Amino acid sequence: MPLPAQPTLIECGEGMIPLSALSDKITVYPIYHRQGYEGATAEAYLRESAAARLVRAAEALPPGHRFVVLDGWRSYQVQTSLYEGFRKRLLDQGWEEGESLQRLLGKFVAVPSKDIQKPSPHLSGGAVDLTIEGPEGWLDMGTAFDDFSEKAATRYYEDNPPEQDEERIVRANRRLLYHLMSEAGFVNYPKEWWHFEYGTLTWAARKQEQAIYGGILQLSDKSG
Repeated sequence: MPLPAQPTLIECGEGMIPLSALSDKITVYPIYHRQGYEGATAEAYLRESAAARLVRAAEALPPGHRFVVLDGWRSYQVQTSLYEGFRKRLLDQGWEEGESLQRLLGKFVAVPSKDIQKPSPHLSGGAVDLTIEGPEGWLDMGTAFDDFSEKAATRYYEDNPPEQDEERIVRANRRLLYHLMSEAGFVNYPKEWWHFEYGTLTWAARKQEQAIYGGILQLSDKSG
């Protein structure tokens, strides 16, 4: 079966807007800034239409719940740091340089790129990492953010039916996040329950649409 054609990308020119003051149903927890990654910002940004869709999804949350945005637009510098950090972790675990290492890296951390026509998802401003907070704190999603085990896959608890109440709660929480974001027009990266995209090349391939967000190399270029 032939592979699908690479989606076309025509930059729409939308600016990026900060998310922290966008809605009382959205809060920002800039995780890479808190972890000390050089170049990571204390604010999270998305393109205008993606941000509007995030608000739409947030407004559909149950009472007393809100989204916690962990990351949005991500600079080339931060993407490179994450990529090299994960690569080092794998080497420390005994992996050796080669194609197998590169394939595993590519499953969880996009290859850094300065090509604005072929950007990593976060560089486009159309990707967001998030979870949900309820009245008693962050909902249990089964793994931590940036967990690279098989349990981080969005459908893990669908394909491995829970036998315990705690796992059923996790499944329900993931379903809530997935369906809210999907109904607002986002697509999910299947290996990460927290990662969603709109307007990106990945989104375009899944939706059979034209991508509208190219790469943004400098925050000031398109930030409102």
